[in-house]
Order: sequence, then structure tokens, then C-alpha cells
Amino acid sequence: MNLPNVGDLRNRVTFEMRKSVPNDDAGFSNVTTSSFTVWGDVQSVGAQIFWNTSQIGQTVTHRVFTRCIDGKTRPQDLTRLIRIVCNGLKYRVQRVSDIAGKDRFTVIDVQQEGVVQS
Repeated sequence: MNLPNVGDLRNRVTFEMRKSVPNDDAGFSNVTTSSFTVWGDVQSVGAQIFWNTSQIGQTVTHRVFTRCIDGKTRPQDLTRLIRIVCNGLKYRVQRVSDIAGKDRFTVIDVQQEGVVQS
């Protein structure tokens, strides 16, 4: 995989770290524990397959590229990363890795989930 040019990182990408916490109904609720926004690039790699309004299959639909930032966007820093939001769309994280092992850029394979509800 080729390294992106720095000028390609032109979208604001928000990373949401989430965890499950007990709730009053004897169950669990997902709570955003932290979030931050960096510059990134979102590229489509596949298409989603829909039957009526339901998505069929769990596939990688996009790749998100960001710079490696110590303590934020290195692959080892993103162990609790659940969701990425960019341009009003939500993405669920599937895989996180370093491009070519150079500690310069991180690539995140994601699946598009839908539109962010305001």
C-alpha cells in the first residue's frame, strides 16, 4: 500500500472511544469515553449490499488514512476505538494498522454504518 501525500488528508475525522457500562435496567449501555478530531482521508474500497433497507454482510467499505500521532492515532493507541465520524457519516472500525511499518501513517478499515443523528 502506498503512503498518502500529506495534502490528501483534507477531511476532519472524529475518533470516538467507547465502552460498555452497567445501566439501571440490569444491562449495559455504550458510552463515549473520549473523542478527538484529526485530519484524514476517507476512501471508498467497496460497496454495501442492501436488501430493502437492511445491509447484508459485514464488509470493509472504506479506508481512513491519518498521520501517526503519538498517544492518539498510532495503531496501538486505538485499541478502544469503536467509531469514526466524517462528513456526517458513521463508520464502524474493522481493522487498524500501520502503513508499511514506517510509523508515519495509520490506515483504518471501516464499515459504513449510516448517517449521524444530530
